[in-house]
Amino acid sequence: MEHKALPFELKDMNYGSRTAIIAHAAYGNIDRTGDISTKGMFTSSWERKGVIDFLFNHDPGQVGGNVTRTYEDETKAYTEVRFGNWKLGDDLIAMIDAGVMKGASFGYETEKKEYIVKDGKKIRVLKQVKHIETSLLTKTPANPLTGIVSLTKAEDIQNFLNEIKSHINQMENFCHSTNASDETIKAIYAELKAAQDIIQTYDTASTPLITDGEASKSKDAVYKNLLLLNSKFN
Repeated sequence: MEHKALPFELKDMNYGSRTAIIAHAAYGNIDRTGDISTKGMFTSSWERKGVIDFLFNHDPGQVGGNVTRTYEDETKAYTEVRFGNWKLGDDLIAMIDAGVMKGASFGYETEKKEYIVKDGKKIRVLKQVKHIETSLLTKTPANPLTGIVSLTKAEDIQNFLNEIKSHINQMENFCHSTNASDETIKAIYAELKAAQDIIQTYDTASTPLITDGEASKSKDAVYKNLLLLNSKFN
């Protein structure tokens, strides 16, 4: 199973019914793995009416509730979820309210694809996929990593790392003040520890100022390690 993510976008939230509509996929753009998702790629899977799981950080042991509906428009695909009447369901609602939810993602298996060449690079175009699960992410989501591809200057890398630091601080503050379950907090802290280790290694504030040429090499190193971090928690 593969995963793709995008920054958290809450299209609708109904506290009375404990439901929300979440954008889980974006169409038409080349993503960080060199793929393009296309409108209609979920249609066959949705028509087969298989069970789609609703998870926290892609963890099959962390079920946040159930999927009640899926649909798409011209640019994105959406999952409507109902939060469970158990602790994790309450925790996810609390994290949305606190603004610490960073992304949404979907797990899938590729069924049909084609390849195109763009700017000399081979791009996979997803034409049909099996939609297996939709996840809410508190971890630094995969999609913002696409921004690091275009970084060419040392200050750009530092700005990106500062964004990750801000996310870490926000999540730490949430953990200190929330009534979320110990299991949820433990999962968040495991993620934050891994992110902190990478930042400590590549934080240019604690190392001599690098040139733009050196920044390109540093960019690649940061990117690869953040991809490993993302894979670890996917």
